[in-house]
Amino acid sequence: MKHYIAERTATALLCAAMTVVIAGCGADSAEVDAKSTSTSTGTAHPFDAMTSEQIDNQVRETLRNTTSMRLTGKASSEGRQAKFDLAMDVHGSCNGTVDNSLGSIRIIKKGSLVHVKAEEEYWRATFSRGMTAELTEEMVAAFKGRWIKPPKMMSETIGRICEPLEGMIEAISPVSDGTATREADATVGGRPVVVLTERSPTRTVTLYIAKEGKPHVLRSTVARGDEPMDDLIVTDHDKPVDTTPPPPDEILDPTTLR
Repeated sequence: MKHYIAERTATALLCAAMTVVIAGCGADSAEVDAKSTSTSTGTAHPFDAMTSEQIDNQVRETLRNTTSMRLTGKASSEGRQAKFDLAMDVHGSCNGTVDNSLGSIRIIKKGSLVHVKAEEEYWRATFSRGMTAELTEEMVAAFKGRWIKPPKMMSETIGRICEPLEGMIEAISPVSDGTATREADATVGGRPVVVLTERSPTRTVTLYIAKEGKPHVLRSTVARGDEPMDDLIVTDHDKPVDTTPPPPDEILDPTTLR
């Protein structure tokens, strides 16, 4: 079972966020309870008669047909960590926040149209790379508290934050190698889940799969030795992403600045 997909998703989110920072351009939303659910009702579930590989194949088929989801959690790579709360769809639209070492940014993207809003500290750290202190403070004063409609190149860079869902679906292989093991059932946000884990010498990937309704992934974690664990909660499957742009009087077009 190639659960590296979960790891690639977390890594893609982190790399996209860090790309935004370099280019200058919340918290978990569900409770996880590691108690068994298989004996609480005494009723057998179809998954109980399946192998891990068969369950994995059902998850992949469901994911292929998923049009949108919300990812909430954290991911890290090479000592860098970012937190996410992003609703995104297969068309590359998204709405949510990314919080990294420079501060928090909010993004709304529909098609090629991107709007972003960031904390004062984020803009100061961004502009201070290539501007004098005086000009940096002028730009911070202009940008803080405002939604920004970036020019094309900056929009493309920031928009990469919204790409992981489509990439994750494209990365799915129709063939599972059957190396996952099934752990004790648990709950995520009060919903019963099947727990599948794949272990290698360098990492442990765990997926928590809904037992009620469609077999959606509700949580994924990636543990790598001493590094902080990637932990993503997945909700709002197939719900439309709100891409309503900010009010015009709250939007700044940076091309009007010197």
